[in-house]
This record gives sequence, C-alpha cells and structure tokens, in this order.
Amino acid sequence: MAEIVVIKESIDTDLQVFSQYLWRQKMSHRILTHADSILLLVGSEEDASQVATAYKLFLASSVLPNLKPKQRPTAGLARHFWGAPITLIFVVLSILGYLLVSIDTDFEWVRLLTFTDFQQRGAGIVFGPAGEEPWRLLTPIFLHFSSLHLVFNMLWLWDLGRRVEFLHGSVRSLCLIGLMGLGSNIAQYLFASNAIFGGMSGVIYGLLGYGWIWSLVQPQRSLHIPKAVLAFMLIWLLLCLFGFASLLGAGSVANAAHVGGLLMGMLLGLGSGLIAGKR
Repeated sequence: MAEIVVIKESIDTDLQVFSQYLWRQKMSHRILTHADSILLLVGSEEDASQVATAYKLFLASSVLPNLKPKQRPTAGLARHFWGAPITLIFVVLSILGYLLVSIDTDFEWVRLLTFTDFQQRGAGIVFGPAGEEPWRLLTPIFLHFSSLHLVFNMLWLWDLGRRVEFLHGSVRSLCLIGLMGLGSNIAQYLFASNAIFGGMSGVIYGLLGYGWIWSLVQPQRSLHIPKAVLAFMLIWLLLCLFGFASLLGAGSVANAAHVGGLLMGMLLGLGSGLIAGKR
C-alpha cells in the first residue's frame, strides 16, 4: 500500500522509544532512512493523524496517549489478493497466455495474439503487416514461452504492480500498464520486426522505471522500491544487452522491449509526479 510519512527528523534522531510505544499500541508503522533523514511511515490518513499528535505530545512532555488503530474492513489475505484487481487480472491473463502457447503447438491460436500475423511457408515464416488489428499492439505481453519466464515475470508483476495500484487505484494502474505494454511492444517491433516475441518483461521494467522516477519526484508518497531491487534489475538489463542471458542458455531476450518499457515507465513517472506536485 501507499505509505504516509508522519515524522521526518535528522539522521541522528533516536525514534526507538517512540516506535516501541507505537507497537504496544498496535499501531503498524515503518522506520527507514532517506538521504540525511530518518522517516516514520504509516498506512492511512487516520493513523497518520493520531501518530502525529502523539509525537508532538511525546516531544513536549513524554506523555503518550492511548491510540485507536484504524479497523481494517477486510482481512489481510483478502486485501492481499483482491486489493489490486488489475494486477491480479494481468497475472491470470499471463498464465492463460502461457497455457495457450503450451497447448497450441502449431500456433494457430497464438498467432492471433502476436504483434503481427504470420504464416508458415515450408520451412520459413512469412510475417504480415503491423497495425491492421489494434489488439495486437498489446496482446504479446500475455504470451510467455517458458515456465521460468512466466514465474520470473509474475513475481515481479505481483510486487511492482500492487505497489502502483495501491497508490493510484485500479483505473489509473490499468492505463499505466496498458501504455507500458504498448511502448515495450512497439519498441521491440521497431528493433526486430520479423520475429515472434512476447512476455510481460517490458511492463515489469516499465513499472520499475515508473516507481523509480515517481519516488524521486514525490518522495513523500514514495513507492519504496528497495535500492537493491532497482540495482539488480538494471544490472540484469545491461547483462542481457551484452548477451549474458544467451550464454546462460536462457535463449533470445527481447532487449528492446525491456529498454522501451523502462523508458516509457520513467517518462510516465516523471509526468505523473510533476502533475501531482502541481496539484
């Protein structure tokens, strides 16, 4: 979920006593460092108001009131799965796309979802023109050609997609993922037009780029993508660009889709962050 920064103090401030008090009051929170500051975050406006008031009293007189944590209307597991319906739908569609690829060995149905139509002519493949059927601009993101590819992508989609959806809501998340999918697919087609490609990887890098730039522009509403995750994904992207994935036996990688998705996500993150700042 999107968290709210309640306390921002200098890095040498000790919040341990106040944090212990919050846990005794059953008030969920998180403490982290950002640049030269230490931050305390909570998950709702109601909790933020109570914690802010309590911290002022604590600084003034060390008198700590009893808090009333917000009653969540849904259970944890329900929130976990149904709180981000768009992310869940994209996960399900990706699984169905993988099953279709596995079952349809002749690609009679699969070719209806590829970026361009194609026909097998003897030992070769003849590709049709692009843009005649508009759904093809997006549907390749659901096609996964190996179980490892599917699992890897779904783990990242479930993590990054829910972060964005909890912050912005389902409608905006649908638009963002759709634009990232379009950008990554078009980039891959422009780079390698005569090829069959698919997968959610471009969207994954789009969500990563979005969360990265958004959090820089709007640090008070950060998506809190761990720096280690960001570094790993960017290093992996560079390794794939230099052919490292092929050396490991992972096959061909749609590098243009990764780069296109990342750039699209970064652009959307910058625009959204600046618009939110003006509001």
